[in-house]
Amino acid sequence: MTIETIQTLDLLDAWRDIIERQEPHASIRIGDVEAAVAAHGAILTNRFVQRMYGWADNFYGLSLPNPEARERLVSAFKQADFLGRLEQPEWYFRPIADMVIDYYELKPKRLFYAFDNFYLSKTREFYDSFRETKVILVGRTAANLKEVLVKRYDWRGIVAVIDCPSWNHLEQARIAMTRCNYDVALVSASIPGKILTAHAKVTGHVGIDFGSGADTCVQADADNQNAWEWKKHPVYGQWWKDKT
Repeated sequence: MTIETIQTLDLLDAWRDIIERQEPHASIRIGDVEAAVAAHGAILTNRFVQRMYGWADNFYGLSLPNPEARERLVSAFKQADFLGRLEQPEWYFRPIADMVIDYYELKPKRLFYAFDNFYLSKTREFYDSFRETKVILVGRTAANLKEVLVKRYDWRGIVAVIDCPSWNHLEQARIAMTRCNYDVALVSASIPGKILTAHAKVTGHVGIDFGSGADTCVQADADNQNAWEWKKHPVYGQWWKDKT
């Protein structure tokens, strides 16, 4: 069965329709590290992953091998109504992402480009769409992101910020989300973020795996620019190794 791929701005329109209908939903992306974690010890041997993708070990505080983390991540993928995947055939993680989809028999309603979070974070339409929405922000950048969204983009519906600086903070963040009254969770928390995005859906909300979109917003503001004017790409540090 061929799954339709939804385009960038159509994805934003779909989110707005889903929010208006108050329909539980999860949009989750399979990035590089998620592909490695989902594949290790199942599709790929642990030895292969450790040798070829050693950087994935202790990413966001998650040590490999970790079968429990793999299963929790796959369970989150299975909750995804819209699943983001890499598109460039030459990108070496694209085949692994495809293997993850096939091996675990993931059947999302739609596919989208795994970096649409970044592209949408650089559009005026994104900031206009969520200005009045009851939103929680989840992840290491949540507090900074709230400040920017309120001051620069006049967001009025942010009801909570929830920190999740590492895998070890996953349960704490999940419990905090459960206590919130919100419509949409914008989650930027790497591997635990996939699980938290699925948790938003399971508890009756909309979960969006926003990822580096948060970094784009915050770093553009640091350069005193609106995100759609910013010509750079966000810089990713090794902050997670200091948080575990």
